[in-house]
Amino acid sequence: MKSLRILVIDDESVICDACDLVLTEKGHTVDYCKTGKTGLIAIERGTYDVILLDMKLPDIDGMEVLKSVREKMPALCVIVMTGYSSMSNAVQTMKMGAADYLAKPFTDDELIESVEKACP
Repeated sequence: MKSLRILVIDDESVICDACDLVLTEKGHTVDYCKTGKTGLIAIERGTYDVILLDMKLPDIDGMEVLKSVREKMPALCVIVMTGYSSMSNAVQTMKMGAADYLAKPFTDDELIESVEKACP
């Protein structure tokens, strides 16, 4: 698989650090933001292939971030991550254009598989 530029938007340092470690080992470049606002700014300024987006952020709800990304960059691959997983949340995010849905806690293999499957 080609090297991807990945942005993690999550307020939990442990998630950001784990995603960074796992994905850089696979040859990808990883940046991260702790709020939805800084994430949206980074998306507008950067050229990312994949966004890993938490649904519960301290400032903007992840659904609002996903909606904004879909409006401005409909082709951008967004994978939703959440610790509050439910079937209805998963269905709603997929209908809004998410490429995949990861329930926390997820394994390293689940993360890699999601990125490689959703964003070939």
